[in-house]
Amino acid sequence: MRKGQSAIEYLVILAAVIIIALIVISVIGGFPGMTRGVTERDSASYWTSADIGIVWYFISATPGTSVLVIRNNRVVPLNVTSIKFGGTEVFSTPTLLSPASSTNITLTNVPSCTPGQSYVLTTVITYKDVTYRTISVLSGEKPLVGTCQP
Repeated sequence: MRKGQSAIEYLVILAAVIIIALIVISVIGGFPGMTRGVTERDSASYWTSADIGIVWYFISATPGTSVLVIRNNRVVPLNVTSIKFGGTEVFSTPTLLSPASSTNITLTNVPSCTPGQSYVLTTVITYKDVTYRTISVLSGEKPLVGTCQP
């Protein structure tokens, strides 16, 4: 074995391990701050399974035509009292949802959007557990993401 050969072999093995580690990190989610934004699919998946699930949504540039279909994913009746997009209240009519039931709601005061453009709306839903009389606020971990409709 020549002088320095083992040091070079060590460096080559170390470089291979570092490259493999970086590949594994990128596959499992990357580094914080370097991840991609929330996609429409990520948003829909999250909101469908939330306590108050948003199972379908239509956000329109035309006032008074935006609609959400919400579902109670809990095992107790819930009374939805408020929905806010980016701090703006877009729904405030108390709506009772039995377990696993869903309903269509028409939204008011939806932040303006341009047809065909993407939107990202931070969403907060306030609801009351009818059985235990507790009030809960669901601040979405992911925003509602989609494309503005005409």
